[in-house]
Amino acid sequence: LAQGLLTPEYCSAEVRFGAMMLVLVLIAAAGAISAFAADALTCANDRQDHMMLQTLKSQSSSDHVRSGADATLAGEETVLFKATRSSMDGGKQQEAQSSGLSYFFCPPHSHQTQAYPVPLSSPDSFEPVLASHPPGSDGVEQAIIVIHGAGRENEGYFADMVRLVGWQNKQEHTLVVAPSWGEKVCWAGDWSAGTSNHQVPDDTQAPTWSVKRPFWTTEARSWMFGGGSDQGAHSFEVLDSVVEWVEANYPRLQRIVVTGFSAGGQYADRWAALSPEGANGVTRSRGLPLRIIVGSPSTLVYLSEERPDPACVPDSDQGRHWSCSNFSVPSSGQDCDAGWDKYIIGLDGLHDNASSEGHLRHDINQYLQKS
Repeated sequence: LAQGLLTPEYCSAEVRFGAMMLVLVLIAAAGAISAFAADALTCANDRQDHMMLQTLKSQSSSDHVRSGADATLAGEETVLFKATRSSMDGGKQQEAQSSGLSYFFCPPHSHQTQAYPVPLSSPDSFEPVLASHPPGSDGVEQAIIVIHGAGRENEGYFADMVRLVGWQNKQEHTLVVAPSWGEKVCWAGDWSAGTSNHQVPDDTQAPTWSVKRPFWTTEARSWMFGGGSDQGAHSFEVLDSVVEWVEANYPRLQRIVVTGFSAGGQYADRWAALSPEGANGVTRSRGLPLRIIVGSPSTLVYLSEERPDPACVPDSDQGRHWSCSNFSVPSSGQDCDAGWDKYIIGLDGLHDNASSEGHLRHDINQYLQKS
C-alpha cells in the first residue's frame, strides 16, 4: 500500500490523499479494537471473579455442614475477586508470562512470612503452601483450602480469600491455605526462608509438573486430573497431605472446606471423586466435617455411564431456566467416540494395569492403589 499508492509516480495527489486517509482510519480502528479487547478482557476477568464468588456463595444455604467458606461469604453481595494479574507490577507479569503461563514463584513474591513446607508421603518431597496462620495457632476453628487455576496463581488466590475472610471479620478463627502445583524447581529452604517453622530439611525439593506438551492439552495440565509429577508424586496425593497437615497442626480445628475455581474446580471435582478424604463427609484422620465446593469448572467427571439424552441438547435456545433430567447409557448405534467413558470424563480405565507408564490413567491407578 505504501509503495503502490503513496508514491507520486504511481498515483495522483487525490488518490494519494485518499489512501492516506484510509491508512489513518485503519490505524484508528486498530487502536479502538485494541482498547475494546483490553476492556473486554477486564470485563471477562471481573465476570469470572464474580462467578467465582456467586458459585461459592450459592453453597452457603446448606443446612447441614456450615464450612469456613459459608461463614466467610454469607451475606456479602457485592465483593468481586481480584486476581493477582491486576495487582502484580508489570515486571512480575512479564516474568510470569515468559515462564509458560505460570504465576508460581519460589520463593513467593509476597507473603514470604506465610510460606510453609508441607511434608509429602513421597520420600524427600514437600508441598509449598501459603497459610494465613502459623502452625500451632490455637484460635483456628475452620480452614479454607483454595486451589488455584491454570495459571498456578496461588499467591493471588490466597490474597483474595484472606481479604474476603477479613471483610467478614472471620480472620481470627479462619485459616486460609493455598497450595500450588508448580512447574519450577523449588527448594524448601528457599520457599520457607521467611518463616521459622521448617518441618522438612532445606534441601528438600517440591514436586514439579512441567509443561512438556502444548499448554491446552490434557498432558500439559495433568496436575488438574491427578497426574504424576516429574518426581513421581501424584497431584491428588498432594492435597491429601495438605488436609492431613492442616488437621495435625491446628488443634482446635472443627471443619475444613476445599474449594477451587476454573482449573482448580476441575481438580477439586475429580479429587472429590477419587480421594479417600471426605468419605461420608469427613476427613480420614480426625473425622472432621469436610466440604468440597467446585467453582466454574469447564469439565466434570461423570460418576456412571449415563449421559444426557440427545433431547437435552436441542438445536434451539430454550431459555436460561431450561433444564433436562433425562439421562441414559448411550446405545451402540449412537455416534460416540470409543473412549467416551474413559477418565477424565468418565471413570473407565482407572484400574487398567495395561495403561502405559507415564499415561494419566496409569498415574491414577498408582494413586488409587497407594491410597
